[in-house]
Amino acid sequence: MRIQWGMLCLLALAGCNGWVSPETNANLTNRYFSVFSGPPLPGMIVASAVQWNADYAVTAAHTPFLLNRAYRCSTGCDLLFIAHPAKGPLPQWREFRSGESVTALGSSTLLIPMSAQGRVWPVPFVNAGSGSNERYAVHDAAIAKGMSGGPLLAGDGSVLGINIGYLPGWSPPNNRPELAGMSRLSVFVPYSVIQREWLLFQAQAAHKAAQAHGGNLQAKNQ
Repeated sequence: MRIQWGMLCLLALAGCNGWVSPETNANLTNRYFSVFSGPPLPGMIVASAVQWNADYAVTAAHTPFLLNRAYRCSTGCDLLFIAHPAKGPLPQWREFRSGESVTALGSSTLLIPMSAQGRVWPVPFVNAGSGSNERYAVHDAAIAKGMSGGPLLAGDGSVLGINIGYLPGWSPPNNRPELAGMSRLSVFVPYSVIQREWLLFQAQAAHKAAQAHGGNLQAKNQ
């Protein structure tokens, strides 16, 4: 089922869609890190990011002027891989399960760790205001400016995806009774999309390496 609910309000342009609380639990706050814009606005824009593997992290692509950009989502979706060596244990990633309880995490624009609780809803979201037809996933935990790119955690501690924005002023459509209990609509890039793009990134890197190796062999033989 494909649903279009109008223009997605990205966190870079909006405040919040509900109550988020300061988070002091180090077991949660160490699950992400803050990223900052580079020139021409060095350090002026704050977002969050999650470690993907030993060498790369993922964040929201809509955050402007990020440093260490490595790979942008092939469909134009709101996902960016950045070069970032891991500084601790790597997170466990998995697919979300509809209806499971989740915690949205990230940093505020004042670098205060924030969190909110909710659950995943079994509907996709397609941002009709973008050039991408990517099918994002949704939950109803609140998110705020600066949490963009932060993790969505399951109850078992697994990372289900990264938060990218929300639909402002959302209320359940009258013709969608299954959404009657959804208090807000927050959007995240699910693990399945991140894993797909990682494999494409790896294939692209391997192709470039093969081309470079072939060019070096040709030069040596001349």
